[in-house]
Amino acid sequence: MNTRDLQYFVALVKYKNYTQVAKLFNVSQPTITQSIQRLEREFNAQLIRKDKVHRDEMVTRSGRMLFENAQLINKKIELAHQEINRANQRQIRFGLPPIIGKMYISKIVQQTSDKLLQRLKIVSAGSHELLGQLQDGKIDIAILGSNKLINQPGIYADLITTRPFNIIVSTQHPLAKRRTVSFKELGNEHFVNYDQQYVHNAAFQAYCTYAGIKPQTAAYRVPDISWVKELVRQNLGISLMVKDAIQNEPGIMSIAISDPLPEQFTISLAIREGYVLSPEEERFVDELKRIK
Repeated sequence: MNTRDLQYFVALVKYKNYTQVAKLFNVSQPTITQSIQRLEREFNAQLIRKDKVHRDEMVTRSGRMLFENAQLINKKIELAHQEINRANQRQIRFGLPPIIGKMYISKIVQQTSDKLLQRLKIVSAGSHELLGQLQDGKIDIAILGSNKLINQPGIYADLITTRPFNIIVSTQHPLAKRRTVSFKELGNEHFVNYDQQYVHNAAFQAYCTYAGIKPQTAAYRVPDISWVKELVRQNLGISLMVKDAIQNEPGIMSIAISDPLPEQFTISLAIREGYVLSPEEERFVDELKRIK
């Protein structure tokens, strides 16, 4: 089977126009027609209705089945191209969220050989975005943060460690004198929340549900953890943050949460299933697994 035939077919199902698909791939219209005919012979089934009366329903049931599978096949082929191209470049494309980067970048540098560091291309983004990039083949290895161990189709995740969430407040805030606090006591507080890419939002909702409170939250959602710290530092609200990200922060106090709810910041090493690690990547992964 010609994989290009599947590309033509997927495009035809999407656009429902032979001429448009031919222009898209810079080929003649008969090329697209012949491609569809080859696929119909291959699967011994009619995939596209020939009459123009049913143009809106031109794809048969068999065609829809092939369309769903062809999209997956085309994506796998595209991933293979990306992986092989990067293998020739000997690059290690590694995803690292800012909040985890601050916690572990020094350890990564100390534990990784100079040769590996020279091949390392770090992509920095939120864990949610990096997970998508990992699935799409834009990166191959990532350290990701989540509330639970990652369980996503096509992703292998290995637990590195878990870290607790704390409440952070300004040193000017009345709670700054406390060492621990129950989430139920925070019902009247004003919280600074994060952009959706951060796992802190899910943890915040879980704590609120457990405590049975609905505290006031900022109308804005800040996209960067440093912005959250600055707003808290200026006493414009309090926030929830993984404990290790708030060490040695002038003007900010970190308070342990006394609730027994097992919400923790889970740090996992994630690799796309089916991806074949190079010897250099295997060494890098082994070194990452030793980080605690």
